[in-house]
Formats: sequence, structure tokens, C-alpha cells
Amino acid sequence: MFYLIKVLIGRAVVSLDRPFDYWTDDASINKGMRVLVSFGASKETIGFVLSDPIVIKESLEEYQKENNIKLVKIKRKIDTKPLLNENLLKLANAVSQYYKADLIRVLAAFLPPSLKPKDSALKKPQGKTATYVLAKDLSESVVLSKNEKSLYEKIKSHEDGIRATQITAKGSLKNLLNKGILISKEIPVYRIPEIEAKKIKDFELTTEQQKVYQEVLDSKKGIFLLEGVTGSGKTEVYIRLAQQYLKEGKGVLVLIPEIALTDQMANLFAAFFKDTISILNSSLSDARKYDEYQRIASGETKVVLGTRSAIFAPVTNLGLIIIDEEHSSTYKQDNVPFYDAIKVASLRNQIENCKILLGSATPRIIDKARALKDIYEPLYLKTRFAKNQDKDQIIVNMNNPDNYNPQVSSLLSKPLIEEITKTLERHEQSMVLINRRGYSPLYICRQCHKTAVCPNCNIPLNYHKRNDTLRCHHCGYEIPVQEYTCFCGSHDFLTLGYGTERVYEELKMLFPTAKITRLDSDVSSNEVRHEILQGVSLGETDILVGTEVIAKGHDFPKVTLASIINAESSLNLPTYLANEETFDLISQFVGRAGRADKKGTVLIQTTVPDNPVIKLATKQDYESFYQFELEERRKYQYPPYTYLTNITIKAIDKRRADEVANKVRDYLDDAVKNLRINIYGPATPYIPHLNGRYYLSILLKYKSWEEVSPILDGIKVIRLGNKDTEISINVDPGNESL
Repeated sequence: MFYLIKVLIGRAVVSLDRPFDYWTDDASINKGMRVLVSFGASKETIGFVLSDPIVIKESLEEYQKENNIKLVKIKRKIDTKPLLNENLLKLANAVSQYYKADLIRVLAAFLPPSLKPKDSALKKPQGKTATYVLAKDLSESVVLSKNEKSLYEKIKSHEDGIRATQITAKGSLKNLLNKGILISKEIPVYRIPEIEAKKIKDFELTTEQQKVYQEVLDSKKGIFLLEGVTGSGKTEVYIRLAQQYLKEGKGVLVLIPEIALTDQMANLFAAFFKDTISILNSSLSDARKYDEYQRIASGETKVVLGTRSAIFAPVTNLGLIIIDEEHSSTYKQDNVPFYDAIKVASLRNQIENCKILLGSATPRIIDKARALKDIYEPLYLKTRFAKNQDKDQIIVNMNNPDNYNPQVSSLLSKPLIEEITKTLERHEQSMVLINRRGYSPLYICRQCHKTAVCPNCNIPLNYHKRNDTLRCHHCGYEIPVQEYTCFCGSHDFLTLGYGTERVYEELKMLFPTAKITRLDSDVSSNEVRHEILQGVSLGETDILVGTEVIAKGHDFPKVTLASIINAESSLNLPTYLANEETFDLISQFVGRAGRADKKGTVLIQTTVPDNPVIKLATKQDYESFYQFELEERRKYQYPPYTYLTNITIKAIDKRRADEVANKVRDYLDDAVKNLRINIYGPATPYIPHLNGRYYLSILLKYKSWEEVSPILDGIKVIRLGNKDTEISINVDPGNESL
């Protein structure tokens, strides 16, 4: 007798995307564990167990002969218990099937670095324990010295024991252990810093908030769309719902769109859930990710707050998923497995029967449409807490030379400089948004007039003045300016365009006594981000300059001026989402001004002042924008009127990329006959050459997922036959692939 085990090899190779049979005599190896196995020429590699042990009653030799196979024995198990429970394994398979991604890549997305089904995981930080000493009851027959009795009483007074390293009386400790009245125990030590709970007064929900709260609890619907205007108190509803689900013994998962928002939300939630909250985002150390994962999986923490990947958190008895700022594009993963956290939440809803609350002042067009079609239940918060709900709106036409003085600043208009001046005089705060980081997006040779480009991607390098480097914002290539030479041999360059660094520099020049800070993705340290946002929150900063990271979810009561430079930049992106993302960014940022009792001012600098998207966003008129954009989508048959899938072909050699792309197109042409599916491409995408590889894309537009799904499955045969070329499938694509 032996046990047959189905194992998925821990390598992201298309030919290995299936279970392999191994044998073992260890019945404790279960589904969801990692094991060490031999595979091919490799001596050892990690595998992920996909089945519980299958009992084979005949001998190994008989089984192998009967089935004409040779089984290899599992070397050893790595985990003592499954990493994923039954529900999460079902979810992994559902995500793999929907997004047409290899299962091993999906499992890697579910798990922290130390627990991934990869060989590298064994080198990552694992669990840490500490030795604690606990006291047993003392019998009358045990005789103790004075020192021993003193130490015993000290340890006895601590119900959870004392850490052995904190005990200085080593002799007495040894004697007490030998006498059997003390025991030592290894206890997990979590490498997690204390969350600073925000001091906040308890609150009562308004009538409007109470109605939303009760509807989520009472309704039989599974997914709710809460459309709440900026400053209407969505967070208070989230907190009350989380409290109620915890009372019922259920877990709560809260997603936020940006790492920069983590501290603010964590401090707020810690005021109510300090003893049972975990934080998950990509900025955490590997050790902390491991510890947080274990705390969540064990049920020690029941409230999880995190960014996109936290949607896979192993929350026990999950009752509610809250996705705040649900319109944010950051909920969509931009590489394989290309998952959307909102779609994954809906899959968890089907598997675990949890409820989902999507919250936004400007919901995604597709989600608003679903709510109006009664697929989601629509909920509303229409009343702002701030007394001054109206804002002064100023749209500055930058085509008009009267609006700026090049001798003072070509970036900042006269009206903007005037508004910042008045805001400083009132001892209030300003925010300036320019959705481009760095100093300048173009670095041009004065001799031959060619632009400096990335050697990997052939796209312009961005100049960063702070550390005098040229950087590619797509592949990460970086070179010091003094080491860069033009194709013509020149070292003489000029900069064109502007980003956050340059705007920051001009503001410092114009307002030398003001305290000005900058926040964008170049500010990589979590501590620095926290310090910057804390400075704004406490009123220590006069002007905050940043990219879209400053537009989302922040509550700064002293900010009364919100200004945007080059507001139309995202309208030019080659995607059907350009209008929606521009509206969301402007509308959300407008909401940062005048959140307390003081009236806010919004100033938009643009070269297209009559553009309807910019005008509606400045007014925060979401309903009018929804109708406008819905008609645009209907006209060109984009979601919610159709579904999209983008297929990307990537190869080192351009000829191979063309060849394989044509094979995919030929297969699709044959497969979609008599079906309502349109095919576009192969076409060259917005960035055709990235990180040394050539790209081509094929877009599918269709009405029925049931028709397309099996066709997409068939692409795996082409992947197997062309292993030198990567073919990836992006279901429901965002900007990253169009």
C-alpha cells in the first residue's frame, strides 16, 4: 500500500501547467501544502499539492507495472499544514480559469514571498519563535530556595509566562526547570510594529448612513454599490459594518487603492479594531508579510486592511469585503495573472457567500450600469458633512497668453499664483497636482535634436533633477546624466516638459518662505510618505505637490485650494477608459478642497477648457458624466455594451513576434466563425518595444463570455508549440494593454 499525490511543479512554464503523480508513505501530506520533489534534470524543486493522499492498496511495483508508469517518491513535505484552505483553493482555480492564467502563477499571487511555491521561497524569512517560561502549580513536596521561590512567584504572576532571555537568574531558572515546576515553550514572535491608533470620538450614524448600513445587513443581494459624494461619510459606514460582522464572529476585508493611504486608514481602523487588525501591502518586508499572513490564517486577526493583493488574504469565516474608491485603476493587476480585485471579490462572494460593498464618489461606468440593471444593489450617500459644500471653480485656458507670464513662470498661471498667495495669507493649505513625476519627460540633444531614449524600450527617458539621472518609467532603466552620451557624441542637452520635481522647484522659487513638500511614486519609503502626509494633516505643510497619489482618499481639513496642472494629459491616452479616468482623477481631487467648514477653491489649468469631461469633473457632476460617457461607449461598442480581452505576443525577435501573432490570429479566425466576436489586430501597441522585447496585441470584442472562454483555452496549444515566445491573455483589460 502507498499514497498517490497530485503535485503541481513550482515553475511558471506552460508545459508544466498540470498535476504530476508522485508517491509517498506519509499520509500527513495534504492538499494545499508544499513538498520537495525531484523533477526532470533538477535534483530538487518545490511542488504544490493539489489533492489529499489517494490510497492505493496494491504495491508500488504492481501499480507501476499495471499502469506502465514510473512514480517518483516525494522527498519531504515543507509545510506542516495547508497554506490555503478549501475555499481559497477553489478561488485559485476560479481565478486561473477566468483569467486564463497558469495555476502556479495564480497560487504565487495568493501567497507571501516566504510561502510561495517557488524554490526562492525557502531563502526568504520564515517563522520566528522565542522561548517563554511558564509556571506550573507548586506541590507541597517541592522545596525551593529563597531565590528560586522569588523567581517562581515572578513567573507565576505572568499568565503568559516570561521570555527566557529576560530572566537574569539563570541558575535558579535551571533548577526550577529540572524540578519540573517550570516549563519552557516556543511561542511565535511576530515582527510587526505597533499601529498608532488615531484618537477619534465615537460617532452616531446619520439617518442616511444608517439606511445604507441596514440595507447591507438586511438585503439578500451579495454585491452593493455605494455611491457617496466626497465627504459624505462612507468610512463611518465601513467601520460600523465591520463592527457588526465581528460581533457575528465573521471576518472583514477592506481594500484601499494606494499604499499612501494605508497609514491613514490603519490608524483610523486601529481606533476600533486594534487587537484584531492586520495590514497587507507591497511595501511591507518579507518577514512582516509572512507574520501577517500567519496571523490572518490562524484567525488571530479578523479585520484585514490592504491594497489590491490583499483580496487573497486567508480571512477565516469571511463575511464582508469592502472596496473603497472602487473606481481606481490600481485594483487591476498589470501583469500575469492580470486579475481585477473587484472580479476576484465577486468570485469569493460565490464561493464563501460573503457580501461585497463597493464604495466611490465616481463609480466605474460598468459598475454603475450593473447597479442600474439590478445586478448590484445601488446605495447612496448624497449629503456632505462639510457646511460649505459649494466650491469656487476656476478653469484657466493655457492657450491664452494673458493667463501666464513666461518671465515669472510658464508652468504656473497668473490665477494659480494669485490663489496660492491668498491661501497662504489666510494660513490655509494648497494642493497642486501634476500627473507626471520627475523633472522633465524629454531630454533633447542641442546638436542633433534627438531625444534621449531607453536602450531597452526605445521610448524617451525622463530626467530626474534631484539625483541627476535619466530614467525609464516603464522598465526601470537608469543612468547618471554625466554618463549619458547622445548618438552624435554630444553631451549638451536641454529639457522639455515638466513633472512634479520641476513644479516643486518653481513653487519654491515663487514662495520661498512657504513649507512645500512633494509626494509621488519616487518617494519609495513608507516612513517618508507617512511623514509627508502627517505634515499636511497637522497643518505643518503649506503646499503639497504630487501625482495622482495625492488625489485619493485623503482628508486634510485645512486644504482649501486644489489645483491641477495640465488637466487634459490623461485624455490623450490610447484607451477607451481615458474619459473615465480623467473624470475620476479631477473629480476626486476637487473633493480634497474645502472638506471642513471653510469654502474650497478649485483651479484647473488646461489647453482644452471647453472639453465636456473636464467641465463636468470640475463641477463633480457624476450623473451627467455617466450619461455622456455611456453614450460614447454605446456608440463605439465598449463595456458595458461588450466585453474585451487583449492577447499580447512578446518576443525578443521581432520576426518571431509577427510569426506567432499571425498563428494566433489564424486560430481565432477559424474558431470564431458564426459567433458574435470581433477580432482586431495583430497591431502594434502604444509601447511596441519594452525591456528588450517586441510586442504585438490582438483585441477581442464580444457579447458572450461563455462563447469566448473555450476559444481562449485553445490558445494554450499555440503556447505549447512556441515556447520561445510569450503569449499572455488579459481578460477585461485596462490601460496597461491597449
